[in-house]
This record gives sequence, structure tokens and C-alpha cells, in this order.
Amino acid sequence: MSAPTMQVLVGFQSTTGFGTPFLLDNATYGVLNTTGRGTLGGITMVDLTSLVMSVNITRGRNREQDQFNAGTATIAFDNASQVLNPSNTASPYYPFVLPRCPVQILANGIPIYTGLVKDWNLDYAISNEDTMYATCSDQFTVLANQALNAVTPSSQTTGARISTVLGYAEINYQGAISIGTGSSTLGAYAITQDTNCLNYLQQVTTSEQGYLFMSANGTLTFKGRSSVLNPVAGATFDTTGTGIGYQTLINQYGDELLYNYIVTQSPAGAAQTTSNANSIALYQTQNYNLLDLLNDTTAEVAGLGNYLLGKYQNPVLRFTGLSTQMAGLSTANQNICLNLDLTGICTVVKNFVVGTPATETQTLIVSGVSHNITPGNHIISYTFESTDGNQYMTLDDTIFGVLDNNLLSF
Repeated sequence: MSAPTMQVLVGFQSTTGFGTPFLLDNATYGVLNTTGRGTLGGITMVDLTSLVMSVNITRGRNREQDQFNAGTATIAFDNASQVLNPSNTASPYYPFVLPRCPVQILANGIPIYTGLVKDWNLDYAISNEDTMYATCSDQFTVLANQALNAVTPSSQTTGARISTVLGYAEINYQGAISIGTGSSTLGAYAITQDTNCLNYLQQVTTSEQGYLFMSANGTLTFKGRSSVLNPVAGATFDTTGTGIGYQTLINQYGDELLYNYIVTQSPAGAAQTTSNANSIALYQTQNYNLLDLLNDTTAEVAGLGNYLLGKYQNPVLRFTGLSTQMAGLSTANQNICLNLDLTGICTVVKNFVVGTPATETQTLIVSGVSHNITPGNHIISYTFESTDGNQYMTLDDTIFGVLDNNLLSF
């Protein structure tokens, strides 16, 4: 068995090396689709895999109450030929080795990262074995540098609000999107001038307790909180040979996610408080405050507090991450791992030599994915969050009383 087949594609504007740009009213270059004539300009994706020395990718978040961050990648290229030197006029890519070049990284033909080059950092070596490092970020970096105009949106679901914001003229988001409906309804609250676009979208996501992230193939994705209820695992990891093997397993059992006194508020009304006396008696008061929600009623705000209390009122032994060496897996298992994206579901089994029970099995949500790739090696590391089994059907409750959006437990 060997590591997955990697491919690195970088997009450059059309240059002489790719064809002469189309020129209106030019007798030679104003004619398309003819040898030696003009070609429509734009981005040409170039396969630079043969120059790649290493790839490091980090996507997701480290803690489930944080927001998803922009996914980053660093690609080290062998630049002894100076083909990626932006000042090399003999390069076929000159003069378009520039920031904001699109980049996509694939393994076994499966996208594992899609983004933009933020920086080209050239390391000049005395021996002329120069290295070019491409530092990349995904499209979150675009949204983080856009601002909203003053506007008051209508009352709408969280998914509809995100779609509305992406369609505003000052944003006009051009990338691929996959926007779920969401379970919460947001109020018609004013957005102030120059509000940061990404910050506002993340505020919407917090009001849903959902997920907003860039997928590995570059799709801006929003999922509501109910999307990971009743989960079906797409991968199983264990050390017995019946599932996908892993090298390391990280667990957490402490007060990192212990909250038993929850305060929630939106412009709909007064702060709503919910708490658990038994948990407070055992662990003392552990506060968690969300005071900038956008939910349209105090009943929904209170229901969201109950949702959070159900998840965090007691400490839970959590598997929080594992790593696996792809070179030791079959192609089929490699592809399962490569397709396991953010908010994907997996099962992790830990086997014990002594003690009872003999195994610990957890069904988990993938909240982070990283790749460390060098010749012959490809290690994937995942960060996990626990799925939520503490939600119960409650008649007339704005959070737990909707059959289509919530888990039924009896």
C-alpha cells in the first residue's frame, strides 16, 4: 500500500505561455478558435504537482463553541527552475505569479482543499535550491474583508438570512453555496453600516447553533443544528482490523465544556436564564452567556438556552481527535477518509486490554481536518465533537416541539 496520489493545481491568468489574450478589433488576435489567434482570457489551472515538496492543510475549529475558521494550507514548491519567481520574465506564468491565485489540492482525485494563495514566500538558497512557499486561505478570507450596508432584513429562517446576505449587492458572493434551512427564525433587526460580513454570518450561525464553513471543494456551507441529529456514520475507526486503523486517539474529560447556568438574549426582550441545580451542587456555577442572538422571540431564545443546558450541564468523556497514516490503508479506506469532511459523522472504537467495559464506542461529528503530506507519507488528523443525545420532544416548545427538525427520545 502507498500514500494517496496527490495533485496540486494553481490558477494563473492567461499569459503568452497559455495563449495571447483576445483583443477586440485586432486583425490577428480578434479572431477566436484559430491556431495562432487570440484566446479568451481568464484563469488557467496548472498542474504543479511535480514541483511539490510538502503540503500542510488545517481546516475547521478546535472547540465546538468557537466559530469555524478560514481553512489554511501551506505548499512548499521546489523552485530551482525559478518558474514561480514572480520577477522571472522567462517563466510561462510571468507576470501572474500573484496573490489571490486560486489553488486546489486533491488526493486520489478527491478535493481536500480549495482556496486562494495569500502570499508567495520565496526562500533563496545559497546552493540555488530555492523553495517557494504558497500560503493559502479559503474563501472565508474574502467574506472577512467585506462590509454590509445599513439595512433591516425581514423576519426569516437562519438559512434564508444567510442567503439574503450573500445576495446583497455589496457582497454578491460568487462562489458555490449549499445553504440549509435551519430551525430558528430571526427577527427583523437592523444591520448597522459597515458591519463585517463574516462576523454577521457567524452571529446568525450562533443564533441557530448551527454550522457555517467552507467545504474541502470550496463550497460555502451552512447546516442547521438538526442536521446532525439521528446521525449515520460514514466511517468507523478502530484498532482491530474491522474498521479503519488509527495511530493516535485523544480524549477529554474535564470542565472545558461544562456549563450549568445559561443566559441567552436577543433584541426580542429580556435575558432568559436556565440552570440545573444538581449540576451546580456538584460542580459549582459554570456560566455560559449568549447575549447577542438574533432570534425573533424570547420563547425561542429561552428554548435555545435549554438546548445548550442539555448539552453541557454534565461533563462527558469525549474522544476529541485521532490521526491515521494513509499510506497504511487500502485505497477504499483512503477514499473514505478523504471524503470525511467537516460535520461528517464517524464512529470511533477504543479497545481495552483490562477493565469493564472492554470497548468504548462514540459517534462523533468531524469539526476539524488537517493533512500533513510529504513524499510517501500522508497523515490525516481529525478533531471531533460529540453528537447530542440530550434533546427530547416537548410539545409546544419552540426548539424541541418541531417534529421535522428535532430528535425524538422517549
